[in-house]
Amino acid sequence: MSQSKEEQFFWAAYYGDLENIKSLCSDPALDINWQDGGGFTPLSGACEKGHIGVVECLLSLKGIDPAKQSKKGSTPFFMACGKGHKEVVSLLLADPRIDPVKPNHNGAPPFNIACQQGNQEVVSLLLSDPRIDPNQLKNDDATPLFMACQNGHKEVVSLLLSDPRIDPHKQKNDEATPFFVASQNGHQEVVFYMLADPRIDPNKPRIDQTTPLWHASQNGHLVVVQHLLASGREIDTRRRSTFNHRTAAEQGRVMGERTTKPADETEEVFQGKKKSCAPCADLIDEYEHDPVAVRRRLRRQPGLREYFIGHLFALVVFYSDSFVVMNEKLAHPDTRRFFRITSRLPLEIQMIICNRIFGSPRDIVLSRDSEPGFKLLTRTTTWQQ
Repeated sequence: MSQSKEEQFFWAAYYGDLENIKSLCSDPALDINWQDGGGFTPLSGACEKGHIGVVECLLSLKGIDPAKQSKKGSTPFFMACGKGHKEVVSLLLADPRIDPVKPNHNGAPPFNIACQQGNQEVVSLLLSDPRIDPNQLKNDDATPLFMACQNGHKEVVSLLLSDPRIDPHKQKNDEATPFFVASQNGHQEVVFYMLADPRIDPNKPRIDQTTPLWHASQNGHLVVVQHLLASGREIDTRRRSTFNHRTAAEQGRVMGERTTKPADETEEVFQGKKKSCAPCADLIDEYEHDPVAVRRRLRRQPGLREYFIGHLFALVVFYSDSFVVMNEKLAHPDTRRFFRITSRLPLEIQMIICNRIFGSPRDIVLSRDSEPGFKLLTRTTTWQQ
């Protein structure tokens, strides 16, 4: 199948074929801003691949639109920042047609994506540009520092924390701090580096009141736990949110690492527990004593067959229990209406509604304020995988 001249031009730019670019652009009928199925232009492709000569040539063409976005809102500048092409980023920064802070459709600015990807040289270059806000938020309130900590990019974290404009305390919309997410994800070098910074609060909890130590324990990040306890800082090892850190560590071990079954457990039961990670019967038992902890675990439970079923229910529960606050500006009107209606219903009905929305036959009933007969109902509920 033959390609159009626009397609040939696009692939020449993508692969850095400068000679072919110059030949093709001599045709006045050529659409130099042609977009492929994803909305990417020849300039986008050249920026993504880091072809500095092609980018320079394309920017010089009359009629070129260097700010054209893809279907997901990525500009050529965004692509260059995400891929870490310092020379291309520098060239684009010098072009007055470029908006260096324009986010994509997910609300991620170019600087944030450079931090997320760990592109140290690009981050350093952007920090020197007065137009860049080093605390600019993504649409979920994640800062550049948060995104670097989330992905364990120590060098970028170091660069950011050395900039006096950076706010190391800025929290995401669930109130998780950059230090919290580094501990949660087990990024040892980042945790060790940040612990040496007196501005960092190593005990700052998330909205559900779980601490960095709690999550490091639950996820089995031994070195992070050791760093925290041996840091010389005052680390809070008290009980939080009805779970202490030892319980969290045991939960993580049982759910993720156990390979042998206890002598008093049948093979069938053991395999069932391994399959669902968290035994369902135990969840029901635990809920009678610890409803808040069980609701938190529902967000992370791999045993839920459909992720979005569990996730939507968790959001409804947390919203009803005031564990999370809806961002009225960002939430879709239908989402706001759904939450306002469901939050008035008993929680067991909310979960059934969520299951019905996604076509699940299961009626999983868990509620803090249960009607009479709830205990009997939970005992007869079928948990399917």
